Amino acid sequence: MKQFLTVGWTSMLAAALLLGAGCKTKPKNLTAFPATDARGGSAELGSARPIGVGPGVGSGTGLGPGAGFGPGTTAGPTNITPPTEPMDNVPLPTDPFTGPEDRETLKSNTVYFDFDKSTVKKGEQAKIAAVADYLKAHQDAKLQVEGHCDERGTEGYNLALGERRALAIRESLIGLGVPAANITTVTLGESRPADVGHDESAWSKNRRAEFVLFGGTAGAVR
Repeated sequence: MKQFLTVGWTSMLAAALLLGAGCKTKPKNLTAFPATDARGGSAELGSARPIGVGPGVGSGTGLGPGAGFGPGTTAGPTNITPPTEPMDNVPLPTDPFTGPEDRETLKSNTVYFDFDKSTVKKGEQAKIAAVADYLKAHQDAKLQVEGHCDERGTEGYNLALGERRALAIRESLIGLGVPAANITTVTLGESRPADVGHDESAWSKNRRAEFVLFGGTAGAVR
C-alpha cells in the first residue's frame, strides 16, 4: 500500500511539472512587430522612406502627406511606390517670380515623361538644351517649370511625382549652365490636364513639364 501511494504521488508530481512546462512554451505562427528606428519608422523597411513634407504645393520645396496609391483610386495599377532616391537639386529661389506670364515662347519645348517616371528621356533632352540656350541668351528672364501627371493614382502621389519631374528638369538646366536663381518649380499633379480623355492617348500628353517665362521674353527659341 505504501509503495502504491508513493507511485501515485510521483505520477501526480510529474504531471504537474509537465503542465507547468507547457505554460512556458512560446506560441507559434505569430507575426512579430517590426523594430523601429530613431525616426519612428520600421527598421525592417530597409531604404524605404517617406517623401519629404514642406510648406505645401506650389512652393517646389515639399508636399503634404498622402502620397501613394490608396482607396478611392479609380484607374491605374496598385503596385506603384513613390520614388525614394534623393534629389540633390540646388536650393530653389526664396521669392516667387512675379509679373506677366509667357506660356507661348517655350510651349513647343514641353517635355513628356513615361508612366510613373521622373527621368528625362533621351528623346526629350534636346528640348531642355534649347530652353537652356534661350535662358542663357536672355539673362533677365526667369523660368518656372511646371510638373504635371495623368489622372491615374491618388492626388498626393501625383503631386509628388509632378514635383520630381519639375525638379529633374531644373537640375538638367542648371547642369547646362543656367543660373539656379533663375529657375523655380511648381507641381500641379493631375489638376490641369492637357487632354481630358481617359486613355493612353490622353495620358501621354498629360505626363509632362511645361515652361513658363517671367520677365524678358523677347525673341524665339532656336
